[in-house]
Amino acid sequence: MEISRKLWVMCVLFAFAVPAYADDLSGFKQAYAQYERYIDANETTLALESIRDAYRFGVRLFGKKSVNTANLAINYAKLLNDQNDFKPARKILKGKDQILASHYGEDGVELVPLLIEMGRAAKEPAKALSHLQRAGSLSRGYEDNLMEAQKNFEIMFILLARGGASRTEPYVDRAFEIYQDRLAANDLRLGLTAYHKARWATTRGEFDQTLQYLHQSLTAFEGPVAQPMGELERGVRVQLVQTLERLGRSREATRHLLTIGAAIPWSATGGPVYRGQTNLRAATLAPLVQGEIRLSFTVDENGFVVAPRVLESTNSELNDPALEMVQRFRYVPRFADDHAVATPDVEYTESFSPAVTGQKAPRRFKRPGERGFMNTDMFDISDCGSDTNNSQSCDRLDNLKGGK
Repeated sequence: MEISRKLWVMCVLFAFAVPAYADDLSGFKQAYAQYERYIDANETTLALESIRDAYRFGVRLFGKKSVNTANLAINYAKLLNDQNDFKPARKILKGKDQILASHYGEDGVELVPLLIEMGRAAKEPAKALSHLQRAGSLSRGYEDNLMEAQKNFEIMFILLARGGASRTEPYVDRAFEIYQDRLAANDLRLGLTAYHKARWATTRGEFDQTLQYLHQSLTAFEGPVAQPMGELERGVRVQLVQTLERLGRSREATRHLLTIGAAIPWSATGGPVYRGQTNLRAATLAPLVQGEIRLSFTVDENGFVVAPRVLESTNSELNDPALEMVQRFRYVPRFADDHAVATPDVEYTESFSPAVTGQKAPRRFKRPGERGFMNTDMFDISDCGSDTNNSQSCDRLDNLKGGK
């Protein structure tokens, strides 16, 4: 009699469980299919809502300690990280590394996507770096090394986003090594990694190497002649100008300035593309000398500064250094009727602050409504050091910023 009662209870529970399971399975399939459609359509907000539902159904279907649940958590956390919702991402990812490690092994490449998202979400810098370093190490297990390069590339950008630029070099090197071997010269991925190789060469003062990498980037970024110049191509040409000027190769720099000028309206040129060693004379001034000088000059058809003069000055002692300084500048020349022309009455204001700070005040450009080339994410090498001891001047940061 007791056995029959237990059997009856089990049958009742099963009768209720089967519809619940079917509902969860149907809900999961629908939510996950929606997630994939929204991802393909780049509808991230809707994709996040769908993967949240899919994850909830998945926990009930597969269990909290299932590999399927862990993989759903990766997709869910990735979208949370994309929206800077780091705290819920950390909560979703907690313990998922143990689940995957128990299934795939401690060194399984299946852990790499999880570790990358854990690195993005981590609050403590040391923990973030540990996750990312482990992901980079495990990525060598991919059979297709293009996947390894892609993961190293992702890690590089995560480090940059978290303020860890000084940690990126091994990931840049590995991605570039693979891409250079596997990809065509005009592939965007190769161009981007070459660009970052150029950045590292610049921090070491290896400007000939910088040129080599920038030319590789230009090959990848340069679009068809009939199409407008893209931001990436323009940024690389600016850096080529800066590097060539550092090497005293002004004639070659002019070619890139003319190419930019022919493609970009004058209203977009902003301030000087290259400023030279603008702090040399300022560093020799008396410790408490300060002031502001407003200058006017002509930018000739090749982008050189001609006939500079002082319009206004709060300290005449600074006039000569300021005049000498602007003659080192290079500008993108203005074009009219498809020809480069000289532009008179270009104004520039320089502010000198007391030398006790060790820095000059930020430069201010007096051309309303115009934006400078350096408002892109490209780096300005004009004042980069020529040796490794001065590499911090190129924004090499040693500390990762923690997630929220």
